Amino acid sequence: MAAESIFESGTGAPFSGAAGFSPVTRWALLTGVWLVVSAAFAVQIYALGMVPWATAAALALLDWGPWMVCAPVVIWLARRLPLGPKTWHWALPAHLGSCLVLVLLMDVGTSMLVRDRRDLFPPPPQERRHRERGQGPREERSRAGIKFLIERARMSIPVYWMLVAATLALSHQRRSLERERRALQAEAHLAEARLEALQAQFKPHFLFNTLNTIAELVYENPAAAEDMITSLSELLRTVLAVQPRRELPLREEIEFIERYCAIQRVRFADRLQVRYEIEPAAREAVVPALLLQPLVENAIIHGIAPERTAGTVFIRARTADDRLRLEVADTGVRSPAGRPDDDRPLHFQEGVGLTNTRARLAALYGPQHTFALERAGEGGVAVKIELPLRRTTQ
Repeated sequence: MAAESIFESGTGAPFSGAAGFSPVTRWALLTGVWLVVSAAFAVQIYALGMVPWATAAALALLDWGPWMVCAPVVIWLARRLPLGPKTWHWALPAHLGSCLVLVLLMDVGTSMLVRDRRDLFPPPPQERRHRERGQGPREERSRAGIKFLIERARMSIPVYWMLVAATLALSHQRRSLERERRALQAEAHLAEARLEALQAQFKPHFLFNTLNTIAELVYENPAAAEDMITSLSELLRTVLAVQPRRELPLREEIEFIERYCAIQRVRFADRLQVRYEIEPAAREAVVPALLLQPLVENAIIHGIAPERTAGTVFIRARTADDRLRLEVADTGVRSPAGRPDDDRPLHFQEGVGLTNTRARLAALYGPQHTFALERAGEGGVAVKIELPLRRTTQ
């Protein structure tokens, strides 16, 4: 039986793919194990002082050498005849039979190499005289053969079952690892699908909101609506360009926000001001694609649109302690006195954009990120995000 068929027969073979070795290499390693075992037993026999080293090595090889051929066969049988709750009633008798057959074959094989193992030992004087006269009793040789067969069985049967047990244990471990790998892969695919669903949900939301804004301007300011449609087409090209990319440098995200704010300025004119406070070190930091747009849109809707006077949206980014800190804040709704109403409590209901952004960050970064809604120092609402700092050059 070829080494390849023994080591690779069936799926999930316990020695298939081990350590990246070829089947022949794995067979050679297994052969080396039995050579080491043979050498260890040869040393023990030689230490008794009864035979020379060559005889001790020969005796050890007669006992353990056959396993160089038989061990791969036992491994193959253990895979073909697995012992389990549903198979033991037929696999156990088959193993018992194969174990006995293997012991007999090993004994016959060694007998063909050495007709009488007693020849390897110095015979007693009386037996030496019988041999010189050609009077060796057959009964004695028969009894010796049975004795050596029993010794062979006493050593080989436990080895057979240890190999079966080791093969089954490795097979169970391999299947368990495979199930775990598939479970992790399925979980990753589920997270991927969930993330794609969130991103797909975000795009229509962004588009519908922009189209609603255009619809409001069609009758009030047709020229502004036309400019807004042109700007929207350019913005959609950018969205399609970043669609295959899950993450991008912050500088590209800022460029997208600038195009988006240009559309919103058509609607709000001088009432909308945007201030960018971006540290140079943060511009190459990697962020999820289209991360800031729903935050800026939320600031415009809740902080700028309700006011008749000009308001400002602040977009900030800085790095500290291997973290990227992002903030989108607005000046908020002002009191009758013309100042931000900083004393009123922050009651804020998240819409689709913020909810999806929170969910996307949770799917991408898990506990490694923070997402918080706070009262902004400028009087409105501030969305603060912290992410692990990764740069495009890493």
